[in-house]
Amino acid sequence: MPATKRRAKTRKKLPTMAQLADRYDLYLRSVQSPEHEVDFFRKAYKRTYGGLPKNLREDFCGTAQMAAAWVLRRPENLAWGVDLHAPTLAWARRHRLSRMREHARRLTLVRADVRSVTRPRVDVVAAYNYSFWVFKKRPDLLRYFRGARASLRPGGLFFVTAFAGNHAMGTLTERTYVPGSYSIDGERVPPFTYVWEQNRFNAIDHDILCHIHFRLRDGSWMRRAFSYDWRMWTVPEIRDALLEAGFRKTLVYADAWNERRNRPDDFYRLRTRLQNQDSWLAIIVGVT
Repeated sequence: MPATKRRAKTRKKLPTMAQLADRYDLYLRSVQSPEHEVDFFRKAYKRTYGGLPKNLREDFCGTAQMAAAWVLRRPENLAWGVDLHAPTLAWARRHRLSRMREHARRLTLVRADVRSVTRPRVDVVAAYNYSFWVFKKRPDLLRYFRGARASLRPGGLFFVTAFAGNHAMGTLTERTYVPGSYSIDGERVPPFTYVWEQNRFNAIDHDILCHIHFRLRDGSWMRRAFSYDWRMWTVPEIRDALLEAGFRKTLVYADAWNERRNRPDDFYRLRTRLQNQDSWLAIIVGVT
């Protein structure tokens, strides 16, 4: 072969930032605020009963970020994290428990259906990020709520979350810029865009399909990093089910839109009335 026709060298294609990124790290930096959640549990408990709770169970715990924050808050605190997804629990053991040192002994991860776990009894049970919406039939929802009620000591609280509003009942895409930070392993996580997509909503049965996507700094995408096939339960439906499951009463805390400031309140207030808005978030508390 003549020298002028030498074979061109093949350039090795480098992986994109999306291919290299850890989806759990991106999720943790986009969705959860464990320190604020722990603060809220403590304040709501003190407001309801006085004193401070010591033991918490995080249902649908995923990477157990909330449970870990609970344990690290006070040396006498204990926590359990329950989830059915083995790979996510394995991630939590590998990346979280291994770095908690002696504190890891006070955090127990359990692979199980949350409806089947009622022991040990704790002061607080929490199911955040709308996770219980996976139960689309009321009998399944009631079974879970009854199990949560049986899991609580006298003077316990059960916390669940919901989103609502005119925009919630439809399709939409929301983008949020997330500044650079550090992963749980101490590695640099460059800034990225968190994308929440409500892909489908059925007004007849409130079936809703949602996806989380991530757009990385180099323009690459991690599409459908997480997907959720839920039923959107309304706040009155949730409260009625909690009472039927044996809770003495329910409380509703809402983070709504502040019309005067033209921004969210960024604070959950105890409410008995709230005018419907385009979007608002609620924490519903079952009181034993």
